Amino acid sequence: MHRRSILWGTLSAIGAAFTVSRVGGSGNVTIALVVHGQALKAFHSAAANPDLSKQVGQFTKDGIELAACGNTMKSQNITLADLLPGFVAAERGGVVRLAELQTQGYLYLRP
Repeated sequence: MHRRSILWGTLSAIGAAFTVSRVGGSGNVTIALVVHGQALKAFHSAAANPDLSKQVGQFTKDGIELAACGNTMKSQNITLADLLPGFVAAERGGVVRLAELQTQGYLYLRP
């Protein structure tokens, strides 16, 4: 149940960011979603529900970066092929990717 709360919180945060994007004008917001830990299991293609798969596909079309923590992928013994389409691997880890994004001017929103 906790994993579902994390997932919906993340999706809500992305929805809020889209709202801000629309208020601030198209092209003024770039979104990156970095998934790590138990939350990554929600994005396994074999276990994902169809609604989530559709939403993730739309995120990819909208230009949202979807990064999966490389350390989590190793601990769960999965590859990018096991995740929903559109994910890239954060090879040095999700926390490192978050730090990189913050140095580039991204704000960190945690659901």
